[in-house]
Amino acid sequence: MTGHVAWWSVQRPSSRSLALDVAFAAVCAYAGFVLATEAVRLVGNTDMLLSARLVAVLHGGSVAWRRVNPWAALIQLLLTAAVFVGVLGLPGHLLGPAVLFVVYGSAATLSRRWALLHLAVVVTGTVVLLRSEPLFPGWPSTVLYLLTITAAWCLGAVVRTLQVLARENGRRAAELEQARLELARSAVAAERLRMARELHDVLAHSMSVIAMQAGGARLAVGTNPDRERAMLAQIEGLTRAALAEMRRLVAILRDQDEEAAVLDPAPSLGRLHELVSRVVDAGLTVDVRTEGPLDDIPPGVSLTAYRVVQEALTNVLRHAAPTTARLAVRARAGLLTVCVEDEGPGGGPRPAERDGSGGPTGHGTVGMRERVALYGGTVTSGPAPVHGWRVEARIPYVEVTR
Repeated sequence: MTGHVAWWSVQRPSSRSLALDVAFAAVCAYAGFVLATEAVRLVGNTDMLLSARLVAVLHGGSVAWRRVNPWAALIQLLLTAAVFVGVLGLPGHLLGPAVLFVVYGSAATLSRRWALLHLAVVVTGTVVLLRSEPLFPGWPSTVLYLLTITAAWCLGAVVRTLQVLARENGRRAAELEQARLELARSAVAAERLRMARELHDVLAHSMSVIAMQAGGARLAVGTNPDRERAMLAQIEGLTRAALAEMRRLVAILRDQDEEAAVLDPAPSLGRLHELVSRVVDAGLTVDVRTEGPLDDIPPGVSLTAYRVVQEALTNVLRHAAPTTARLAVRARAGLLTVCVEDEGPGGGPRPAERDGSGGPTGHGTVGMRERVALYGGTVTSGPAPVHGWRVEARIPYVEVTR
């Protein structure tokens, strides 16, 4: 079935259901044909044999409409029974089992209210016809017949309930599957965003330092061989470090070589000296001040703070070097504060802080804010009080007990 009708609406059952109903109608028509012959023999009037058989076949044929239109099936059922009993004077209880199939179909197809009305009409019509036929079978047999009809109706009602539950469960399963797919897509998008931030932080810093060193090496060509060799060695080291970091990220993306990824620890505040030494070698003077137990900061917060410092120093190197930068890291009372301030030219947002349309949405700044926001922190960036540029991140954390 494709659905349930509320009143007179005609359904379009599946081809399989329609073929099944036609087969049941054929069985009921054959049963009516045989029983009509027996009824005529009981009455003793063979002149109505053809008419009785025709009416009985039409009576059984009503089963074919039980799901297409239960009310049409009911009308055909009652009209043929009325002709069989009232016009031909034959016993109605010998019309066959068609009534059982019809009431089953109404209970399985109609809404509960109309199905009950359908049953009431069938029961009332059955009592009237059996009581008025010449060979009344008696009340015990009539009650048993009515109970059989009611049982067929109840079976149809149970089937309808199961069908409704199956459709509801199917709908809920589809909704759950859709929700699962949405969660999976969200997880993939979040992971892509995280990896994009990692790649940006690694490449932006390394490439900026490499560019500064390459520029210095170019100027030193032919004039200062020792400085040239030192800068080329630093470029080589930075390139190897950047490639190693990229391999680690690609291994994570592929879910391969996980042990190598674990053995290569993520950067933290404990490795700030390495970061500062690279930008110092590139021509930036950095004044570093730390305060508080940095070793008690959770790894995730420590990595986030490291990336903030990396991005801020990279921007100083790009847009203000050669200059002096002040790096202050303070951990106190569950709050980590990271501040990077340079003495370069002040003014409006730097190019790294703007997108193509002029809005302050550079990937580096957005990445810093997204990282810090994951831990409930904030990032502020803007001109320093006197001159230069200032970036400050404030990240709450729970101290790690050792």
